[in-house]
Amino acid sequence: MSTETARLIAEAYRWQRRLGNKVIIAPHCHIVADLARPDVWDCNHADDVTAATDAETDAVLAAIDRHLAHSHWRVIHTDGFTPDAFLARLALDGFAERPVTIQMVLEGEVRERGTAVELRPVTEEDDWRALLALVRADHVEGRRTADLELSAGFSAQVVTAYRAKSHAYHFHLVMLDGRPVAYGAFAAAPNGAGMIEDLFTLQAARRRGIASAMIAAFADRLHALGCDTIFLGALATEPPKHLYARLGFRPVALARSWMKDLRAAN
Repeated sequence: MSTETARLIAEAYRWQRRLGNKVIIAPHCHIVADLARPDVWDCNHADDVTAATDAETDAVLAAIDRHLAHSHWRVIHTDGFTPDAFLARLALDGFAERPVTIQMVLEGEVRERGTAVELRPVTEEDDWRALLALVRADHVEGRRTADLELSAGFSAQVVTAYRAKSHAYHFHLVMLDGRPVAYGAFAAAPNGAGMIEDLFTLQAARRRGIASAMIAAFADRLHALGCDTIFLGALATEPPKHLYARLGFRPVALARSWMKDLRAAN
């Protein structure tokens, strides 16, 4: 895969994280800030960092402290285009690296289509309540959230952030015997790349081909929207990466999230 493909993916992730949020253009970075959801990382973070010198890095960290003063988290998303000198500074300054995300691109068509499922778009209040219940189950399980202890209030904030981006980022439930057992989302980014993200299936419903069915259905819809590049992210520490490879997704780049909890630092 070309550098251009990796750049398309990095740009699409930045666009997706910024949906529904205030974006601040700061020296050598962009900052997303949301006073109403101070603990939700996707609503309060920096990305697109270009700082390569000590002075530029100091400016980025100062801007983050200034614009994210309402949150006790300092979160920075980096990718293959972030200068190594900035990454080294984060490590030196005590930022913890979260599990690495493997950015994977679909080659050709999805190789397995899983089981037949009922996909319901999340549009009505009952749908959003069902999505909240699944998000809460995801957070309680902790596999995709690095075993952080996340409150029910935090889960609710995440879903309100999902709602704010739902005009362009399309959430769906998977219904099994009339009951929601999984969720996922897809979006066509303005640069033409199609993304499939936020996939979760209840433990009792796993190994039935549900995730494969969601991915295949979302890929079909993205192709229909004109997306030639379709990708998803896989946590390097979790088994789904092997499923995605079997379905025809190939690794092209790595993305990282760095965080610091100011409460712990003090």
